[in-house]
Amino acid sequence: MEKGPLDKQTEELLTAYFRGELEGLELQRVEAWLAESEEHRQQYRRISADMLFWQWSLKEWKLDSSDAERRLKAVWNRKPGLSWKRYLTIAASVVILLFAGWWGFRHVDKNTEIPAEVFAKIEPITPRAVLVLSSGKQIDLAESHEQITEQNGMIVEVDSSGEIRYQRTDLQSEEIIYNKVIVPRSGEYFVTLCDGSKVWLNADTEFEFPVNFSETIREVRLKGEAYFQVAKDCQKPFIVKSGEYQLQVYGTEFNLNTYHTDRIEAVLVKGSIGFRANAGCKEIVLQPEQLGIANTGNGKTEVLDVDVYPYIAWKNKDMVFVNERLESIMEKIERWYDVNVFFQNERLKDLRFYGDMKRYSDIREILAYLEKSSDVRFQVNGRTLIVCEK
Repeated sequence: MEKGPLDKQTEELLTAYFRGELEGLELQRVEAWLAESEEHRQQYRRISADMLFWQWSLKEWKLDSSDAERRLKAVWNRKPGLSWKRYLTIAASVVILLFAGWWGFRHVDKNTEIPAEVFAKIEPITPRAVLVLSSGKQIDLAESHEQITEQNGMIVEVDSSGEIRYQRTDLQSEEIIYNKVIVPRSGEYFVTLCDGSKVWLNADTEFEFPVNFSETIREVRLKGEAYFQVAKDCQKPFIVKSGEYQLQVYGTEFNLNTYHTDRIEAVLVKGSIGFRANAGCKEIVLQPEQLGIANTGNGKTEVLDVDVYPYIAWKNKDMVFVNERLESIMEKIERWYDVNVFFQNERLKDLRFYGDMKRYSDIREILAYLEKSSDVRFQVNGRTLIVCEK
């Protein structure tokens, strides 16, 4: 293998090495060449970064035609009473995402290099959580796939795919007892409640709920983020509480984000929900395709018409950001990959991005895109990502 500038044969060998296609003498040659000098390793890292970005452009970032068609159909099949301005905005966001993938690939700075430390293995999100029973006993759901019987006779089925289901049987007692599911950073979990309601739990989330609901109300507590698909029962209102905040469900599907201490965000997909910052505030009723933001400090609420998909994409294993601040994107990466993020320059927090990637992607692919489409670069110290200016 040549020293100095890479020739075509060396580039092809390094590309094959990146793909895991080499064996025997060719594999030994490449490994020996990499061991010769830091310059060689830097050349390989540049090729690796470009290969990651190529994969991202073709498979992750660029919306496939079926997904783009689905979203655009949702725009044109608009519901009566909603303005053209609203739907043109959604259509524009789809076009921007498509263009962003094309533009990013065509305008790559070939001299951009992702630091070597970024290639340290940081695992993506996986289904894992801890179940806290009414007795206080804690069960690691990633390790236990056995059926659990609660004190009142309720059967809890644990699925190896990352789900628990509460099966109502002949209960020994109607006493209301509670369970809690704690999802750590870089985890996620899915819960089916005793009434058939389905709850998707995002990373760094705690969800507390009755094993069996009372005869008059269904009340749960959330700290973090969850997507709810609520079973209809007109006789039993479904209420979600988070601190002083309360949300009453009149419909079926919505996303609730309580990560931030100063605000709570609810996005309605189907049905309707009553939205208020605390018990003393007037209830605001959200309609589908609306985002409600409650300020937990002053009790004020704001309602916006939005494209809901960027807010619920995580539930479908996607990572979507539309004109989103880098600070917000890195907060998600912190939770999903269990890393800590430090900004060397506060100005970098305000950089904005468009993107549509798989949430289970290797973190290198996400960082490669952010580096190659902006003025940021990343350093890694243990599990800390340092965001720097180029």
